[in-house]
Amino acid sequence: MVRFRNMTEIIKMKVFGKLIGSVLLLIIPQLAGAQESLTLDLPGAFELALQRNESYLIATQEMDRANARIMEAVSGAFPQVTGGVTYLRNWEVPVGVFKMNGEEVRFKFGTENSFTADLTISQPLYSSRTFTALRIARLARRMVRESIKASTQEVKLQVYNAFYGTILAHEVLKVNEESERLAEDNLDRVQKMYDQGVSAEFDLLRARVAVANIRPTVTKARSDAEVAMSALKNLLGIDLATSVHLEAQFDSMMFVLPPIDIEAAKKEIEENRPDLKASDLNTLIKERLISIARAGYRPTLDFSTSLQYQRLYDRGGVFDKSWDRSLTSVILLRVPIFDSWRTPSQVKQARVEYSQGLLQDQAAHKAMFLDFEQSLGRYLEARNRLSAQGDAVQLARRGLDISNVRFESGVGTQLEVTDARLSLSVAEINKAVAFHDLAVSYAALLRSLGREINP
Repeated sequence: MVRFRNMTEIIKMKVFGKLIGSVLLLIIPQLAGAQESLTLDLPGAFELALQRNESYLIATQEMDRANARIMEAVSGAFPQVTGGVTYLRNWEVPVGVFKMNGEEVRFKFGTENSFTADLTISQPLYSSRTFTALRIARLARRMVRESIKASTQEVKLQVYNAFYGTILAHEVLKVNEESERLAEDNLDRVQKMYDQGVSAEFDLLRARVAVANIRPTVTKARSDAEVAMSALKNLLGIDLATSVHLEAQFDSMMFVLPPIDIEAAKKEIEENRPDLKASDLNTLIKERLISIARAGYRPTLDFSTSLQYQRLYDRGGVFDKSWDRSLTSVILLRVPIFDSWRTPSQVKQARVEYSQGLLQDQAAHKAMFLDFEQSLGRYLEARNRLSAQGDAVQLARRGLDISNVRFESGVGTQLEVTDARLSLSVAEINKAVAFHDLAVSYAALLRSLGREINP
C-alpha cells in the first residue's frame, strides 16, 4: 500500500513538472518577444542616434584628441626632467706617456669601471615654434567643437530622413494593400454579377487582371518598407531582430516656419553654421602654420641643470666608497645659419596650403549659401504641394464610390472603376510623399540656417 502511494506521488510530480515546463515554454518566448519590441518617436530616435551612431561617436572622440594636442603643445613650454644611469667598462685603460728628467713616465687615463647617475632639468627660455603650436592647438580644439556641432546636425538630419522615409514606405505599403483589397472586392462583385448574367466576361477579365497587377506592387512596397526599417535601425544602432513601432504626428503645422528674409538668412548662416565656422578656423590654422615654418629662421634659448654622481674604480664594489658629486648649469643659444634651404621650402609649402585654404573657405561659403537656397526652394515646394493636395484623397474616394454605384447600375464601365481606384491610390501616395518631403525639407532648411534641429 505504501509502495502504491509512493508511485502515485511520483507520477503526480512528473505530471506537475511537465505542466510547469509547458507553461514556461509558452511564457518565455512571449517575454523574449516583449523585450525585443520597441516603440519609438522622433525625440527617442534622436536620443538613440546620439548615443549609438558610430559616425557621431567617432566625431565626439576628436575632442579628446584635440585636448591631448593642447597638452602636447603646452609640454614644450614647461620643464623636462630626465634621469639616467650609465656604466662604462674599460677593457684596456688608455695610457699616457711623457718624459720627465729624461725618463719616460706612463700613467692611466681613467679606470676600469665607471658608474654615473644623473638627474637633468631642462627649460626652454625662448622658442617661437612652441608658443605658436599652443595657439594652433587651441584653434584646433575650437574647430573640433564646431565639427561636433555640425556632426550632430548631420545625424539629426539623417534621422529625419530615415524616420519619415520609413513612415512613408509603410504608408505606401498601406495604400497598396488597400488598393489590393479594393481590387479583390471589385473582383468579387464583378464575379457575382457575371454569374447572374449581368456583367460581361470582358469586365470579369479586367477585374482579374487588376488584382494580378496590384499584387507585385504590394510585394515591392512591403520589401521597401522592410529595407527602410532596417536602414533606420542601423542608423540608430538598434538590433535588426528588434521589432520597432514608429509613432509620429501627421500635423503639417509642426513644420511651418515664418517668412525668411534672404539677406537676414545669409547673415544668420555666417554667424550660426558650425561647419562654416570650422572652415574659417581651419583657414586660420593654416595661416598660423606659416609662423611655425618661419620659426626655422629664429634662434632658440634653453637652460638646463644637471646633478651628477660618479664612481670610478678598478677593484672593489660599486658602493665601497662614496660617489663623487657634481652640479652644472648650461644656457644654450642656438642660432640657425644655414640648413640647406629646408626652412624656405617649408615656408613656401605653408603659404601654398594657406592659399588653398582661402580658396576652400570661399568655396565652403558659396556651398552653404547654395545649400540654403536649395533647401528653401524644396521646403516651399513641398509645403505648396501638400496644401494643393487638400481634399484630393476624399474626392478620389468619393469618385470611387460613385463609379462602383454606376457600374452596379449598368451605367458605368469597369474601366471607370479601375481609373477611380488608381486615382485614389495616386492621391493617397502623393499626400504621403508631400508630407514626407515637407518634414525632411523642414529639417534640411533648419540645418542650412545653422539652427537647432528639434522634433
